[in-house]
Amino acid sequence: MLRATLKGMASRKARLVLTSLAVVLGTMFVAAAMVLTATMEKSVTGVISDAFTGVDAVVTAAEDPAAAQGNTPSATLIPASVLDDVRGVDGVESADGDVSGQVNAIGDNGKLVGAFAPTIGFNWNDQTTGYNEIRDGRGPEADGEVIVSAQFVKDSGFDVGDTVTAYSYTAERADYEIVGVFGLPGGRDSLAGETQIGFTTAEAQRLLTQGEDAYMTIYVEGDASTDTIADAVGADFRVQTGEEASEEAAQGFAVVADIMGYIFLGFGLVAVFVSVFLIINTFTIIVAQRQRELALLRAIGAGRNQVVGSVLAEAAVIGVIASIAGLGLGVLLGWGLSQLVSSSAMGGLAVKLEVPLTALWALAVGIGVTVLSAIVPAVKASGVPPVAAMREAVNPPKPLRGITIAGLAVTAAGGVLVGLGLTDNLGDLGLGGFLTGVGIAFVGITLLTPILSRPLVALLGAVMSWSFSGRLGKLNAGRNPRRTAITASALMIAVALVTGIATIVSSFKETTADLTDQNLDSDLIVMGQQGANIPTFAPETLAEIKALPDVAAVGDLYGEFFGAEIDGESTALFASEDLATSLQVFSGTVAEGTVEDLPDDGLVVNESAAQDAGLALGDTVPVTFADGESAQLTVVAVLEDQLLTDGFWVAPAQIAHFTVPKPMQAYIQVEDGADVDAVQDQVDDILADEPEVSVANNADFVEQQTSQLDLLLNSVQVLLALAIIIAIIGVVNTLVLSVLERTRELGLLRAIGMTRGQARRMITVESVIICLFGAVLGIAVGIGLGWTVQQALEEEGLTSFALPWPLIAGYLIAAVAVGLLAAIAPAARAAKLNVLNAIAYE
Repeated sequence: MLRATLKGMASRKARLVLTSLAVVLGTMFVAAAMVLTATMEKSVTGVISDAFTGVDAVVTAAEDPAAAQGNTPSATLIPASVLDDVRGVDGVESADGDVSGQVNAIGDNGKLVGAFAPTIGFNWNDQTTGYNEIRDGRGPEADGEVIVSAQFVKDSGFDVGDTVTAYSYTAERADYEIVGVFGLPGGRDSLAGETQIGFTTAEAQRLLTQGEDAYMTIYVEGDASTDTIADAVGADFRVQTGEEASEEAAQGFAVVADIMGYIFLGFGLVAVFVSVFLIINTFTIIVAQRQRELALLRAIGAGRNQVVGSVLAEAAVIGVIASIAGLGLGVLLGWGLSQLVSSSAMGGLAVKLEVPLTALWALAVGIGVTVLSAIVPAVKASGVPPVAAMREAVNPPKPLRGITIAGLAVTAAGGVLVGLGLTDNLGDLGLGGFLTGVGIAFVGITLLTPILSRPLVALLGAVMSWSFSGRLGKLNAGRNPRRTAITASALMIAVALVTGIATIVSSFKETTADLTDQNLDSDLIVMGQQGANIPTFAPETLAEIKALPDVAAVGDLYGEFFGAEIDGESTALFASEDLATSLQVFSGTVAEGTVEDLPDDGLVVNESAAQDAGLALGDTVPVTFADGESAQLTVVAVLEDQLLTDGFWVAPAQIAHFTVPKPMQAYIQVEDGADVDAVQDQVDDILADEPEVSVANNADFVEQQTSQLDLLLNSVQVLLALAIIIAIIGVVNTLVLSVLERTRELGLLRAIGMTRGQARRMITVESVIICLFGAVLGIAVGIGLGWTVQQALEEEGLTSFALPWPLIAGYLIAAVAVGLLAAIAPAARAAKLNVLNAIAYE
């Protein structure tokens, strides 16, 4: 039996290749995900280890820094006196203090350098030169000098001898002469795409510690133990070995690699799942074609188990060969993806290929999926009596009652879980139950595809039934609902996922637009693109905007997102120079109290936040700001819930305690009858010296805020292209095998007058109908998935539902194109059949 199976496979090489391709592609992506994750983790760990080369101990504040963006609370700083204490410990050969944090620098184009990857400012001293390599010039010797990274030179357009303007969120702008350029070991220009500027220690402290003589980290070299150093610095500070600090830092950077790996693994598993449909369909057709062969084997003594073993052996051989090929290609793809991630997101990080043992799971997945997918066809093949299998009508279509009932039951079960999740009836399991329900419903709809294929294929085929060959193509597509459904399901899954994500993206865009139109009573908006930095502008600039003659009102917003606490709970704080006017622009409503003439110790909160915090009008609550200052604030007003005004608002007097004591956004109302475009030009002139922000009308604002969603959608479509490729292979495979199965039928059609062109058109119509069926079903399922998620997130602010009409139209057109492409080889084979040989075909 084994020899017969192997010889049979060898005689059908084209079928073997087509079946193997799906397994190869699915296995390849799974292996690539694991290689990518392991390679990036190893490479990043190596870089971080290099950073701590020669460092024997690292001293940091005991409390992890709660702030960011270049302003660290004093509680997380290490006073200069502690550095002196460390230097006085026996066994310490040298110790240097590090000051680092995010700064802003203005490039030669007048815009920020590194808007989406931060610009890191730090103090350049002897310790840093041991890791950073000077490529040109020297380090800074005066406060007006800086040394910059090679990545900064690329991004800013400046070089040695040029003057660059830099500032932080707590220090005003200053001009610096670039006196040197440095790089990282291994010829890298940056670690992860960031740009860097090295200052003198005094200047770094002016920018990043508000001038306090303190450090964020102390690096120690020498034989002194960590315990000895810890005794000298006290319990307020943490002492680690260089190796421990290296491992901790590497873990933070490795998160990026892990996330990338999980994303590719997810798409790889989708590809494997799509492959299941192709493999099941292929073996179902193969078994149907081999019925007479298998019946003869049964007649000469082969048992049912041997027949099952024959089919499974063929599946195992295909699985092993394809999975090994997929593993090899996956290693190459993982290496290539690592290089791509390094160059695009890690600043040219030198990657070291790492093939983990977990990559062998790709083999297990590929082989296991192939064999499991062949079990049902194998068992069915063994169940046909030898004498019945030798007859012509050996494989009549089976009724769809059982699979339809199962599909309805599974879909209903998933729908019940989704409904319970949407109505908050699953308690702590709400989100998990909801997502499980979505997955179960998805499986149920897949089981229903055979019964759905009949009406949909008839409807889609009606458009193409204007000719003889078109009518035959429609009949062929609908003659075997199970086969058509399984073939189309692969395409349905890919289209459903993209359509679902696109629907959610469209709903986000519509929600943003509705929120702007309904709640923002403004004509122009001043803000910047959110990236590594929080865009701000000078309070004086805000005053200039308010003073424009055609400006009726301006709503302004200050924000504190780092380190503030209300009654011991971390929270964000907001402020406005004129809260009454800002509420008017934001369409906010005061439910209790008043916001006029807000006292310095006043606190304003929305109803839901007040209820969660147990606060009411007149209550006093302790507030701690990011700079460590505390105050007792009294609730003087309660606002009605509204997304734009929800949160805790403090008086203008408290803005000085914010991490970023500058306005982040301004919303401008123009006087009735004034020219909005003219006012926009005037505001643009005022913002000429504000590189972080720009002015836009409401429509442009919506586009700016949602532009990243389009990037996400495009990325998903590219990654899901693999599943679509597998789906195309499935259509080709099904049609090729179907043509072989219908060889005698095609010969008879040719004998009674069908031309080669008509044969091609018949197969092409069948292919297009199958692809359109998969696309239409996928679009419908995707819309349902998107609507379900939108409903689940409605209370979180996703209040509008919108459909991605251009994408839907595009996928329908693409389905026709895919159908035409997939039909080329099968149609050519059908047209080239020798009529006499085909009629005599057994």
